[in-house]
Amino acid sequence: MRLRLLVLALGNFAMGVDTFIIAPILDPMADDFGVSRTTAGWLITAFALAYAIGGPLLAAATGHRPPRQLLLGALGVFAVGNALTAVAGDYSWAMVGRVVAGAGASMYTANSLAVARAMVPPERAGRAAALVVGGLTAAIVLGLPLGAWLGDQAGWRAALWLVVGLTAVATVGIAATVPQLKGQAATTLRARLAPLGQPRVLVTLIATWLCLSTSWTVYNYIDEVMDEATGGDAGRTSLILLFFGIGAVSGNLLTGRLTDRIGPVRTITVAAPLLVTAATLTPLLSKSMGAGIAMAIAWGVCHWMINVPQQMRLVATAPQSAPLLLGLHQSTIYIGISTGGVAGAAGYAADGASGVGYAALTVGVVALGVLALSLRINRPAAAPATAAPAAAPAR
Repeated sequence: MRLRLLVLALGNFAMGVDTFIIAPILDPMADDFGVSRTTAGWLITAFALAYAIGGPLLAAATGHRPPRQLLLGALGVFAVGNALTAVAGDYSWAMVGRVVAGAGASMYTANSLAVARAMVPPERAGRAAALVVGGLTAAIVLGLPLGAWLGDQAGWRAALWLVVGLTAVATVGIAATVPQLKGQAATTLRARLAPLGQPRVLVTLIATWLCLSTSWTVYNYIDEVMDEATGGDAGRTSLILLFFGIGAVSGNLLTGRLTDRIGPVRTITVAAPLLVTAATLTPLLSKSMGAGIAMAIAWGVCHWMINVPQQMRLVATAPQSAPLLLGLHQSTIYIGISTGGVAGAAGYAADGASGVGYAALTVGVVALGVLALSLRINRPAAAPATAAPAAAPAR
């Protein structure tokens, strides 16, 4: 059983590496395709939008199929997309590859969690899900710096072939170990999107989108933001990415404890302003290697403190629709990645690395405003005062 869960986690590891690896290798990609760094950044946006839009569409179209079949199909599409990007001779084919890879990724993660929960007793479902999702966290700590280093040493195409190789191993593992399971009941796209008609749900999702967009405004330009600290050296960039990953893991652990202890509302009330501050200051203060590492750690911690409390707040708005809400939440994260790319491009075009910081601040201020609105809308209504007992009749 543990082997099966590790194989599922390996697939998520490949997804995580692919999500994070493009930003550090965008400069050589831009040079090879003869486009600007800003134009190359749209490759990140294309992947994220394909994930965000493809997730609900593909789930509605294929969700009734057996999960094992869906996992293998998702990995196949994901591998083809990365292979297309790796062999692309021009920018347009690279863009097609990123869209295909994003569509494949959108089908994998949610299904891997469903399979993990179905394969274990109910009392072990949480631990199984944590192990499978751990592949994404491991990708930040291990896969991200490794991929960035490999991209520098052997070229950006080699980094994408690494993702294809990891995907191939996961595919073989799933085919060999994961049993056949029954598919879920068919659900229409309209039913999946129905929760968006509830203001409490919609505003909470928008708050998540904008908070994470603030962080991705900076991450999509991580190579440029850290250029002064690293001097353009790929080894130094990989080291900073390693510390970002360490901060991310620490933030994920911290937010779980805080959410359990003080609740999701108080946790996000603390975490969101810290994230906006860290994302704004990282491009402005990372002028030396030491400062870059310190900011990467702080920023990584704050980035990964958003997801858990927002998930819990979202599910609390409509507990009966939890699976659909979590699917929408995952799509919202990738919308944040895509719009972060747009904001980062605007800031970078205006004032280089410093402009990225100011763009993050602009998005962050709007994010905090929407978050405040969502907290107000979702505030529990005050309990009505207990009526005073009627006076006893005079005798």
